[in-house]
Amino acid sequence: MRAQALEYKFTQESLAAALGHLKSALALDPDYTPALALAAYCYAERRIQGWTRNAAEEVPEGLRLATRALELGGDDSNVLWMTAWAVRHLAMDGQRSRELASRSLLLNPNSAIAVAIAGWTEVAADNAPKGLELFHRAQRLSPRDPKGWFFAAGMAQAHYLEGNLDEAVSWAKKALVQNPRFAIAQRYLAASLAKLGHMEQASEVMQEMLKNEPQLTLRVLRSRLMFLHENGWQKFSDGLRLAGLPE
Repeated sequence: MRAQALEYKFTQESLAAALGHLKSALALDPDYTPALALAAYCYAERRIQGWTRNAAEEVPEGLRLATRALELGGDDSNVLWMTAWAVRHLAMDGQRSRELASRSLLLNPNSAIAVAIAGWTEVAADNAPKGLELFHRAQRLSPRDPKGWFFAAGMAQAHYLEGNLDEAVSWAKKALVQNPRFAIAQRYLAASLAKLGHMEQASEVMQEMLKNEPQLTLRVLRSRLMFLHENGWQKFSDGLRLAGLPE
């Protein structure tokens, strides 16, 4: 429970602390599936944000935890959506992530977070219209969700890939009002502004991104987004390049 509260804070320090509590929980019960799944999920979040301290250790450890969580709790909707996110960002396996998200929805179709995770997997598979449908559904299910920023960022990505750049800007800004640290929303905001020709604003967002992760380049980002369909990556990278992200 302490780890869950810390994960919601979504800072570099809080995710590290959450993993510390989860390791303590798993030392007491190595087969406690909520802790296994949440730990895998936290490792994935660190990877997204550029907060991973040692990828050579964290990526396989996160995948080990996700695999074990599925072995023990493959009929638990929460385990499924958390491991779907982990598999996506640690194994770069978009298809497997999509399958796990779909199973999570079958078990609990009214879970807003599971619906949103499914939305992310659809967008990555070059099916942005389906992703938008799922993100709207997640927002209807939980209009005041503490993770509304997660839904909004998904909307920004889907709209960007559909060419709805003004909508992408609007949703990215909504996400960042709730969670100014969420790197995905920052990236799509910068790319959208650049594509719209708002170069000064795009440059400001890019500077903020690079302040948080100075070593970020297009090559580094692509290595973290291998699950993203090539068509989507080309559109995304074009916008980021215009905004000033180095090759």
